[in-house]
Amino acid sequence: MIIVKGITSLQIYFSISMRYYFVLIIFSLLFFSCAESLMVQSTGVLQNASRTHHLKNGERELIYIPMRHLGKRNYYDYIQRMVDSLQNQGFVVFYESIAYQVDSAQQRDVYDRKFRKLVGHVIGSTKVYEKTSDTTKVLMAPLYKNLGSRIIQQPQYSFFKVDYNTAVIADIPKNELLDEFEYSYGDIILDSCDWKTPLNEPYTCKPIKTKFRNIFDREFIMKKREQNLAALVADASQKKILIMFGAAHYKGFLKYLKERNSDWINVK
Repeated sequence: MIIVKGITSLQIYFSISMRYYFVLIIFSLLFFSCAESLMVQSTGVLQNASRTHHLKNGERELIYIPMRHLGKRNYYDYIQRMVDSLQNQGFVVFYESIAYQVDSAQQRDVYDRKFRKLVGHVIGSTKVYEKTSDTTKVLMAPLYKNLGSRIIQQPQYSFFKVDYNTAVIADIPKNELLDEFEYSYGDIILDSCDWKTPLNEPYTCKPIKTKFRNIFDREFIMKKREQNLAALVADASQKKILIMFGAAHYKGFLKYLKERNSDWINVK
């Protein structure tokens, strides 16, 4: 009887422990799912509309559309309608593009390998799928697909009906950014691993020092491009300007624009 009683007590103990264990697992899953949801929402990729920034300086008027590289289709549809409407009102688009300006595919290959060495990962490493019925590239990263949301990459500017006859590329080509970095901090040396590893395969070579990677991001990807945009806008002859540029660049751009002319004011 004592043995049976002991076994019964042990069974009860394990039963309670297992229930506690399963409750803990469910709680953890719910917690991390919620945290992940909040993280994704904080990136802005689930927005249905774009919050614009409106500035004025006397007769000059500026509207800044914070662009995101990932978003829902109706988010980009909304921007399309906005751009089309504002261009009809006389606004000229100033848009973001660090596309290469090089003379050959060989030059681009070298710059791509240097850029990969500098940032420490394979170029275009985001896993993309294409449906046969829809050629739109759809991002299916775990962080997003777990929410069941269909996220697409930012379409080409032609999708937004940008008038290329009047539009201005208000950015610095990637090759110029790399050239300026090397001029200030020395050449980006490519080793045998860098040359042997195809650009479309996982990058396992030794990256450049972290401090240089941070400098490139802070001083070149962010600061120099924001200063360049501010200078172009400040010196532009156009009275109405519509800027299509990354959301993360707005604060820096506004700072450098007001350093040039403090008369720019926010319009609510």
